Amino acid sequence: MNYDAVIVLGNEMNLLGILNKESCLRADLAVKLTMEFKIPYIITCGWAYRSDSNVKIADALKGYIMNLGVSSEQIITEVNSRDTVGDAVFTRLNLVEPLGFRKFFVVTSNYHVARTKKIFNFVYGSNFKFDVKGVEVDFDNKALSKEVDSEIAFERTFCDVKIGDMEQIIEALKKNHPFYNGNIYPKI
Repeated sequence: MNYDAVIVLGNEMNLLGILNKESCLRADLAVKLTMEFKIPYIITCGWAYRSDSNVKIADALKGYIMNLGVSSEQIITEVNSRDTVGDAVFTRLNLVEPLGFRKFFVVTSNYHVARTKKIFNFVYGSNFKFDVKGVEVDFDNKALSKEVDSEIAFERTFCDVKIGDMEQIIEALKKNHPFYNGNIYPKI
């Protein structure tokens, strides 16, 4: 079966929208997979998360990928996501389902692969097929600790929600997730 898209998760950028090394490595891998498997689309994810900038990281990723020779028509941005959970929810809701995609790669970093698989499996359910690829980056115990804390928060946020049930997932996101319920960032 052919892949429909590569979803690349952003990491960080500066206030001008210049990506950090980790985001660049992720974008590089997304382009490599696109070429190797002849995948028609790359989906970039992320909102304008910096308080000192209006640049959306999805747009910064798109610009970087275009500089690698990928046409803008091949790159789709998802600018509603504020974290990995949002990456999964909003790519499925706004792009993957409406465009009829069924099989894709998700690109992240090595320390983030396990949690990304867990989140995408939960949000997408069994009707979609995907592979998660992680770029090799150096990480420390702080990064691993953050992954554990984030996974615990994810489980708490969606503890009573059925796998793949988008209606329940959206409701739990709006009600329980501090990035989307108004506790930290504006409510969706």
